[in-house]
Amino acid sequence: MRSVKKENHVIVDGRSCQLTPLEYEVFQLLKLNQGDTLSRDILLKEVWGYLSEADTRSVDMCVKRLRTKIGSDRIRTVYGK
Repeated sequence: MRSVKKENHVIVDGRSCQLTPLEYEVFQLLKLNQGDTLSRDILLKEVWGYLSEADTRSVDMCVKRLRTKIGSDRIRTVYGK
């Protein structure tokens, strides 16, 4: 999977996907940390700028939309982390 910055577009399996600015930030953070497990707290802090679990539902919904756009098999949830 490679990313191409063009107004928040990414290319996945030869297919162009338009992402919102927030989805693009989450995508980039996940891509930079590929293979690592990132908690909701880390996503909230790095993307939303929150220092506590203020609204984990925002993270869940953003990741859900991202999975729909780039493929559900590209983002794995690790329970209990």
